[in-house]
Amino acid sequence: MDHAPVWRILIFSASLSTIFSAFLGTAVAQQFTNPEPYEPDTPGASHASTDLRIAGPNPDGWLYPITQLDTLLPHWIQFGGQFRNRAEGQAGLGYASVDDGYDLTQLRLGMYIQPTNWVKLVIVTQDARAFFNHHVGNVPPYQNIWDIREAYAQIGSSTEGWIDVLGGREMLSFGDELVIGPSDWRNQGRTFDTARVDLHPTGVKISIFAASGDGVIDHHLEGNNLYGIYTGFSRIIRHASVEPYLLWRVAPAGVHLSEDAGLGHFSEVTGGARIAGTLANNIDYDIEMNKQTGSLAHYTIDAWAGHWNAGYTFTNVRGQPRVFAEYNYASGNKHPDSDTWGTHDQIYPSSHDKMSFADQFSWKNIEELRLGVDEKVAAKWTLTQAFEDVWLATKNDAVFGDSGAIAVAADPQATSRHIGTELDLIAEYKQNTHVVYGFGFAHLFTGQFLNEATHGKDYNYPFAYCNLYFLRKEDLWLTLRITIQRSVDEKLSV
Repeated sequence: MDHAPVWRILIFSASLSTIFSAFLGTAVAQQFTNPEPYEPDTPGASHASTDLRIAGPNPDGWLYPITQLDTLLPHWIQFGGQFRNRAEGQAGLGYASVDDGYDLTQLRLGMYIQPTNWVKLVIVTQDARAFFNHHVGNVPPYQNIWDIREAYAQIGSSTEGWIDVLGGREMLSFGDELVIGPSDWRNQGRTFDTARVDLHPTGVKISIFAASGDGVIDHHLEGNNLYGIYTGFSRIIRHASVEPYLLWRVAPAGVHLSEDAGLGHFSEVTGGARIAGTLANNIDYDIEMNKQTGSLAHYTIDAWAGHWNAGYTFTNVRGQPRVFAEYNYASGNKHPDSDTWGTHDQIYPSSHDKMSFADQFSWKNIEELRLGVDEKVAAKWTLTQAFEDVWLATKNDAVFGDSGAIAVAADPQATSRHIGTELDLIAEYKQNTHVVYGFGFAHLFTGQFLNEATHGKDYNYPFAYCNLYFLRKEDLWLTLRITIQRSVDEKLSV
């Protein structure tokens, strides 16, 4: 059996982590004020920001002048906005001596119209652009200039009653977004043309939907449809969410997807479940598995995948570090010449930081072990260090990139399944609810398979970003009432 020199990577990772932590800790030592404990992912909750509005004060008002419109508009009209800038580089594109560095900007503006608590209209525009790039294209997901990101109507309340109905273009985000999510780290992201019914009696949430999408916002790919039911139960297991789901993905012959490899008619059923929760306040866990069947042209689909994650938070230690271990598996085609199609379909995940932070792999033909630690090194600083060891589930199938397309074709002459090992170092500074900064570095050491099937160049991914939420989520009627009350108080005092 072929093995990676794991001990070398672990020593290297520990050394870099120590240096990085010491540097960052020195830089912010004076502002350390007994930070709140690190909070792991909320079980059963979405990771995507599906609303551009945010709560919180507007300090001094100088940075958010548009919010002054709040006092002039009817209470049932609200606005939200976000600007994100991220500079990033890719050294070793295609595991060859090809490098690129560029700047990504993303501007989103949203309008929320809600004349009653059971009717809401949402319209969000987006402008995504790439600058200074040489090898990555001015195309999605890097660039898509001024499009409609969301435009939908909702009848019924998502927080009151037990049913609401939505229709139009919107983001879909379920569970840990391993199967369906907006992939928001990408400069463009993903939305769907959707018809959806949500049922939410106490302790239960059921979403029934029909959607079309292929990651291109301007128009969905005709015939590429996804039908599903995603459920969540919060009272079956204590302090946990149980989330069974059933999905049917279908596309006719002639609609070329990375999942059907241009072979013909595609009809795939995915049945799965996720269980996520906490134990004894210190331990959190997240388990998700699914099984796929159906047909692809003359092939019979038989694939499966699993995700197992557990973390422990040291609540009595400075920084509240949370250590975690994760294992991911997704099947591949063991016998490409047979009539069975064994490559797992990742469907529409939020691909960033799922298999690795460098985003070089997808939940297809993969076996991965991931270890790491999250910690609050200061009141506003969060530091993450992670190590991944990545293998092919079978070397008879390809290496798939984060989009799901083939990144490196299967190599019949390969002597190893080992893809490589990766080291990630990420830091984030949350200035307030409106401004967040982050930077980091991911390095992939190519393993024996990539050394044999490609030029074997290590891959580097440095990045730095700033997110600015420049419009607030507030009850505008409350804002107007406070303004009027202050005016009255001033006059009475005179």
